[in-house]
Amino acid sequence: MQQSSCKMNKNETVYTPIIKKIQEMRYDWSNYVSNGGASSYEEYRETCGKIEATKQIEEEIKTIEKRFIED
Repeated sequence: MQQSSCKMNKNETVYTPIIKKIQEMRYDWSNYVSNGGASSYEEYRETCGKIEATKQIEEEIKTIEKRFIED
């Protein structure tokens, strides 16, 4: 059986994979909107709301991460 490697770089924390996933989601939604994927204004607004929410969540996680490292 093959084991998966879960090594972290020196500059990574336990928060890094979470932040990366949030960034991937935001990138995907941004591409969706910018490529005309939204079929209605309502869908466009909903997707923009998701993009904004992920920005706020990412900032909160980074703040928590910073406090964790400083403690």
